[in-house]
Order: sequence, then structure tokens, then C-alpha cells
Amino acid sequence: MKDLSITPLQPLDSPALAALIAAEPPGYLQHFTPFDFAADRLHQLLTAVQQDRFWAVRVADQLAGFFMLRGWDDGFARPSFGIYISSQFSGRGLARLALQYSLTWCRLNDVAAVMLKVDPTNEPARRLYLNAGFTDLDVCPRTGHQIMEKRGS
Repeated sequence: MKDLSITPLQPLDSPALAALIAAEPPGYLQHFTPFDFAADRLHQLLTAVQQDRFWAVRVADQLAGFFMLRGWDDGFARPSFGIYISSQFSGRGLARLALQYSLTWCRLNDVAAVMLKVDPTNEPARRLYLNAGFTDLDVCPRTGHQIMEKRGS
């Protein structure tokens, strides 16, 4: 039986996360580019975190991905949700779990709204977000990604 855990992502997790991402097949991360995934840049990012939240998803003590609520450290009023689950663990419900964890964390911390961006061709992700109560707001002019929001997280 494999254990599942969600824990804060730490600066010391940077090398493992960078290696996990680097091992992905070509194209797997084509629409997920929130920041530089080099280990030293990840370490700097996670060391500088003040209000933003980053969590690791582990299966049997193996890093399976991460998710985040970020934007507060840059002065935004509402956070942006982002998630990466490795291809090895894709399709097993971890993205849904991470989204629900984030939305529950927001409810517990009185966060009024959460936004995200998703590639419009990523139907499984769009379906997940729509089923969770997100609505379409706009299209990002830089990436063409759909901007979605959920109020009353």
C-alpha cells in the first residue's frame, strides 16, 4: 500500500523537483511555464516565499508533483492556482486532490477568490476547473490561455 502526503514544498526539495521536471517527455510541460525550473532558481524562489504557498505531493515518499497559490508576494489581492503532476502519476486523481486542498485552504484562510490560467485545448484540466466552480473571465493576451476564477473558494 502506498502512502500519499501533501507537505509544504521546501527549498531543499528544489533538486528533486528540477530533476522530476527535467525527466518529463517532450511536450508534457508545454503549457506550464510559471517560472524557471532550474534547481538554483527553484531554491531562490522557495527561499523568498513570504505569503505565497507551495505544496509537494508525494506518493510513497516519492515526489509526484507540486501545486501552488501564488501572487500575494507580488502584491496581487487574489492568488493564482498552479499545478504540476508528473506524467508518471497523471490520471490518478492527484490534480483534483491538490485543487480541493487549495480551495479548502482558501476557505480556512478567508481567501475570497482564486484565479488560474489554462490552455483552452487542455480539456481534462478545463473540465476539472469548471466542475470545481471556476468560470471563464478572459483570455491572457500573452499566452492565449483562458483566465478562470472561482469566488467564495
